Amino acid sequence: MEVAANQADRICVVFVFQKTEQIEEVQLNSAQLTALLHAKQVWVEAFSSNLVVENSVWSYGNNKVTLQVYLK
Repeated sequence: MEVAANQADRICVVFVFQKTEQIEEVQLNSAQLTALLHAKQVWVEAFSSNLVVENSVWSYGNNKVTLQVYLK
């Protein structure tokens, strides 16, 4: 069994709190990403709040995949 240890096994996720226009960027592994995609609410430490997932958008640029998650 091989442990995922390189950057290619992680996805950049940008949380956007629309009310205050704050953003928080994190790197998630596949298990964390799967949990996030099934969540209706998330706790973001930087926002000190449990927020509702309103929308998410995938983007690809500069050979990097990013998921933007909009919270309300």
